[in-house]
Amino acid sequence: MQEFIDQLVAKVGLDKETAAKVVAFVQEHAADIPKWIGQSGFADKLPGGIGDALSGLMGGDDK
Repeated sequence: MQEFIDQLVAKVGLDKETAAKVVAFVQEHAADIPKWIGQSGFADKLPGGIGDALSGLMGGDDK
């Protein structure tokens, strides 16, 4: 997890405390995140059918 925190700090610009909170949130909600992404419409913006495949893998059929 430390590597994930370090990447959030380096690439997103979060401070370490906030990055650690993000990691904790992701861990606590890991089962819900694919559904949220599928419902977000993000998959619809990807080219070449990738969005459809990704949405199906992530449980996006519950829109």
